[in-house]
Amino acid sequence: MFIDKSLKGEKWFLDAFSQINHYGLTDEGMNRLAYSDVDEHAHHALAEFAQSQGLSVRWDLMGNLYCKRRGRNWTAPRIATGSHLDTVPNGGQYDGVAGVLASLYALLQFKDFELEHDLELIVFRAEESSRFGFACMGSKNMTGQADYLKWKSNSDNKGMNVFDAMRALQYPAKRISDSALNPSKYHAFIELHIEQGRVLETLGAQIGIVEGIAAPSRYRVDVTGHSDHSGATPMGMRQDAVVASAKIIAKISELACAEASYGSVGTVGRMQIAPNAINVIAGDVEFYVDIRGVDVASIERIINGFKDYALTVSETEKVRIEISELSHDRPVVLSTELASITELCAINADLNFIRMNSGAGHDAMYMSQVMPAAMIFVPSKNGISHHKEEHTELSDIATAANLLVDMIRMIDERDRRFKFEL
Repeated sequence: MFIDKSLKGEKWFLDAFSQINHYGLTDEGMNRLAYSDVDEHAHHALAEFAQSQGLSVRWDLMGNLYCKRRGRNWTAPRIATGSHLDTVPNGGQYDGVAGVLASLYALLQFKDFELEHDLELIVFRAEESSRFGFACMGSKNMTGQADYLKWKSNSDNKGMNVFDAMRALQYPAKRISDSALNPSKYHAFIELHIEQGRVLETLGAQIGIVEGIAAPSRYRVDVTGHSDHSGATPMGMRQDAVVASAKIIAKISELACAEASYGSVGTVGRMQIAPNAINVIAGDVEFYVDIRGVDVASIERIINGFKDYALTVSETEKVRIEISELSHDRPVVLSTELASITELCAINADLNFIRMNSGAGHDAMYMSQVMPAAMIFVPSKNGISHHKEEHTELSDIATAANLLVDMIRMIDERDRRFKFEL
C-alpha cells in the first residue's frame, strides 16, 4: 500500500511525503536525479497507487506518467494538473513532489463521471537541469519544444546524455518525438509548486497566484589556457584558465546586479577544472552560466555583456574561450482567465493571497505555449530550496490542494462553450 486510504488532509500528505520520499532520501538531502533508478522506482510506486485508486494509468515514450479520472463527456477536453518528481543533487523533499501529491490528492476528491471533463495528473520527467543541463525536458518534448541535437550533445558527469539514460531504463529514445500531446484534448493545465523564495512568507500570504514565469538562458563556457608548474612559471607568462574564468564569472554577477531592479539574475553553479592539482596552473576550465528573468531586454543586456567581456578576457589572459548556448527560453505570461479563477476560489476560501511572478522555471511555462495554464505557489520556509533544509508546512500544502480542488470544480462548472484563451 502506497498511502493509507483512511487518512485525510494534512495526515494524508504526511503519509504520502514519507512514502514517496523514501525513494532518494539520504543524510545529505534528496537524491532522486532524473532517470536514475530511484526516480524510476518513485514513478512506478506512484503509478501503482493511482491505479489502485481507480485511476487509469499510462506512460508516454519518454516516461512521462499520466493518471486519469474519467468524466461524463469523453469528448470534452481534459483538465490537467501535475508537476515533477526528480530532484537536484542533495535537494529538498518538497520541490516538484508537493505539486504531484497535491494533484493526486485533488483527483482523489472526485469520483469517476462526477465532473463533465476528464481530470488528468501529469508527472513530468527530467524537470531539473542538474543532470543533463536542460530543464523541463518532459514538458518540452510533449509540447514540441525539444531540441534533440542539443540534448544529444550534453552529458552528465558520467558521460551519459539523456538518450543514454532513457535507453538504460528501456525507454525508446529514438521515438520520443511521437509523445507530443494533442493540445485540442486539453482545456487547462494547473501546476501547484513551492515558491522557492521568501515572498509569500515575508508577506504572510498563504497562496501565490503566478502571473508570469522567468525563463532561463543557459551556456557552457570552455576556457582553454596552458597547464604549467605553479612555482616555476612567472605571473606574466601564464595562460591561467581559472583566472580567466574567475574574471568572467565576476562580470556576470556584476551585470546581473545592475539589472536587479528588473528581477534578472545570473549564476555560475557548476565548474570543472583540469588538471585540478594544487601545484599546477589550470589549463582547462568548463563552467555553466544560468541567466534568467521576466524582462527580455534585461536578460539580453546580461547575455551580451558577458559575451563581450569574454572576448576581452580571451585577449588579456591569452586563453581561448568558447561559449555554447544550451537553452535560450523566453519568459511567459500565464492565463489571465485561470488566474482570475484562482483568485475567486481563494477569496471564497478566505485565503490570504498575492499575485506574483516566478523567478524559477517550471513545466507550466512550456504547457502554457499550447494550452491555458495557471500556477499556485505555497510558502517556502526562509525561502530555502534545492537544499536539504527546504521545508513547506504540510498544512499549507493541504490548503493549496483544496484550493486546487475548488479550481477544478469551478473550471468544470463554467459554461461548456467557454474556451480559455492562451
